[in-house]
Amino acid sequence: MRFFTLSDKGKIRPNNEDYAESIALQLCGPLGNRIELTSLILADGMGGAAAGEYASMLAVQTVKENVVKSLFEKQPEYLLNSDKTIFLEECFVKANQAIYSKSRENPNMEGMGTTIVVAIIYRDSLALAHVGDSRCYRYRKNELVALTRDHSLVQEFVEAGKITAKEAFTHPQRNVITRALGIGEKIEVERKNMVLEKGDLIILCSDGLCGFVEDEGISQVISAVYSQEATDLELLANNLVKASYLNGAGDNVSVCLYQHV
Repeated sequence: MRFFTLSDKGKIRPNNEDYAESIALQLCGPLGNRIELTSLILADGMGGAAAGEYASMLAVQTVKENVVKSLFEKQPEYLLNSDKTIFLEECFVKANQAIYSKSRENPNMEGMGTTIVVAIIYRDSLALAHVGDSRCYRYRKNELVALTRDHSLVQEFVEAGKITAKEAFTHPQRNVITRALGIGEKIEVERKNMVLEKGDLIILCSDGLCGFVEDEGISQVISAVYSQEATDLELLANNLVKASYLNGAGDNVSVCLYQHV
């Protein structure tokens, strides 16, 4: 299997407000042309109890349903030949509207929201979009690189030169995010397209991992099991969750993994 998803509530939280899924879709056209598309979708809800769980679930389901709808209800080329990051931004806008409307209708869900990060892989291209501090990493040639920029208060501090990235990891305001789906009528989405190479490993995670395990530690966990031809993604996912547990796992921890082979 080229992808694997795992979500855990962690050591402290009574419930899991993360929601993550990965999907692979295959089509064969009338001329025998094979189409394969993979999507990794991860959200980290906030708002307490059922509200956070509902927000993250609704965000993931909205993206998934729109991916499937675009491939099967329209000509596949409509999605495949377009800029898929624009498509993801459209999905995020729909999810934002759905969550925001629900929070306005139900007083018990007021203020709920969710981060989200989504990757679509088609051929050798990666389309990536995110809102909030859930991250996407790429592991290539023994190097782990963050492909997303946290929408958080401490990230703004780092970019302003007020603190270092090392200090941000333990900063008392490290959990304050500056963007999330569902907390307002409009949303600003960050997106990018990238080219993948054979053996590339893509890691999506909630801050239950990257908030408790520094990048160097994540890289060490990956390198211990990585194989350019076929990494055991289930083993790697479990090892990443275990690494969070060793550092306290004070939040829900979720990972979506994909290897480009």
